Amino acid sequence: MSEYQTNTDQWPEHAAAPNTHKRVFELVRQYLPEGKGKKVADLPCGAGSFSARLAQLGMDVAAVDLEAVEPFYFDKDKRVLADANLPLPFADGELDAMISIEGIEHLENPSMFTRECARVVKLGGLVFLSTPNVDSYRSRRSTYVHGYHKYFRPMTTEQKMAWHLLPVDMTFMRGALRKAGLEIVEVAVNRLHGKNFISELFRPFFTRKLPAEMRGVVPYYGEVIIYVLKKVR
Repeated sequence: MSEYQTNTDQWPEHAAAPNTHKRVFELVRQYLPEGKGKKVADLPCGAGSFSARLAQLGMDVAAVDLEAVEPFYFDKDKRVLADANLPLPFADGELDAMISIEGIEHLENPSMFTRECARVVKLGGLVFLSTPNVDSYRSRRSTYVHGYHKYFRPMTTEQKMAWHLLPVDMTFMRGALRKAGLEIVEVAVNRLHGKNFISELFRPFFTRKLPAEMRGVVPYYGEVIIYVLKKVR
């Protein structure tokens, strides 16, 4: 049994933070308006609910995950079992798009994963990638108060909640994406949770030492950050 084995008896239909599937789906429809016939991969697919939504747009979906989760809400003939810590089971430039909802933080080598995402999509293809927003005010506050980022609470001395491994911040992502040949088209969040007059009043103070791209409403708010990426080389 793999050391990354999940507890399939407790696997939810939507294994993501609130509104994440909805927001990613909106972005997919925005940037792939002619989705019919497009070949895409959904990794990690979990219970397959997001793969099913993509298929409703007429996309040819490969639902990829480490193990065969049950119940599964998509076509099991479209399920591909693969370890994303290893090279992905697709040829160079085989896909029109890769969708990865809250997967990269589970992996041993996030940089390798960004390179693999770039490898398997065609030139000009898209990657939609989300991960817990460790640059948000609430996540940074959790680190100060509790000693760990939001969604990265230690469950044991060797395992964090939801089998997360590494918090992936925006500075790391920007460097890894540039090296992989992926250009940022848009950065979004699942929802502007926690935004109010008081939090906005203090935002300039708490973000004053960050790069200019990180001082805005996004990524200051939002439990999950979502990157829309384009392969440019």
